[in-house]
Amino acid sequence: MQVDAPAVARGRAFAQPGVATSAWLPVARSRAIRSGRVLGVDAPGGPVALWRDARGTLHAVDARCPHLGADLGQGSVEADALVCPFHGWAFGGDGTCLGAPGWNEAPTRRTRSVPVQERWGLVWIATGPDPVDLPDPSPGDWRIVRPPSQTIAAHPHLVIGNGLDAAHFDTLHGLEPTAEPVLSVDPPRVTLEMRGRAKSRALRRLLGGDVWLRFTTHGGHIATADVEAPVRFRALFTATPVPEGSRTQVVLFLPRGPVRTLRAAVGLYALLHDDARILERVRFRRAFTPADGPLQAFAEVVDGLPRGRS
Repeated sequence: MQVDAPAVARGRAFAQPGVATSAWLPVARSRAIRSGRVLGVDAPGGPVALWRDARGTLHAVDARCPHLGADLGQGSVEADALVCPFHGWAFGGDGTCLGAPGWNEAPTRRTRSVPVQERWGLVWIATGPDPVDLPDPSPGDWRIVRPPSQTIAAHPHLVIGNGLDAAHFDTLHGLEPTAEPVLSVDPPRVTLEMRGRAKSRALRRLLGGDVWLRFTTHGGHIATADVEAPVRFRALFTATPVPEGSRTQVVLFLPRGPVRTLRAAVGLYALLHDDARILERVRFRRAFTPADGPLQAFAEVVDGLPRGRS
């Protein structure tokens, strides 16, 4: 994906190369981090070291050791501390150096502590100040399905904003509108409600005939979808900035019951990723028309968000 530079004014954040907005983003599966073990991950802004102490508490810090820059993600856990593999400096979960071989007192240097939490079997880190709270689309006892992540060569804002582009659902996906879309803007969230009818036989087989969809963006990198088609399910979408563009992760929330629900949800997942081939060839221009109102509203909300690491 390329961006038409003259169309991106200085100070704007939406779809600007190298610019991300502050968010909670997934960096690993929870099960990949066992107590007493370290996992290094590439994250927006640089590598992060994750580890669990003996109580199972998860910690995250900037993986570059403040001594000589070794990768703490290659380190070990000793007495609940993260130990650098190079010179043995030990760090607590708050980034403080707790001690170093040959030192009578611990060095005063520290590494940056990274806010971290676990939801839906994933590890999430904050990529900047005041990230938008993670939404909670799960109704409780529904099944959770996490399809494999995918990489799309497009800016995360375009990937997330794609769900607010009402017109393309008809032209690209064959979902004919049966009512005027309803837009609501409550920064940092933008919501679009749509009703449509599947025109193709394949789409009707996956989603049913009539479809109701509520799509909400939560900041610039996360969105949720609530779908009735006619079975109901929910989905959470994330787009993390990576050198190639975006790494997407979808979490599906499915009521326990007919296999058709899973088929419909996976159909939506595949449907939305059909957009990848289009988005990867977009040369974005900020030239919205009245029909682009929801996407324009999203861009303006994103412009006002705190910047995050990218």
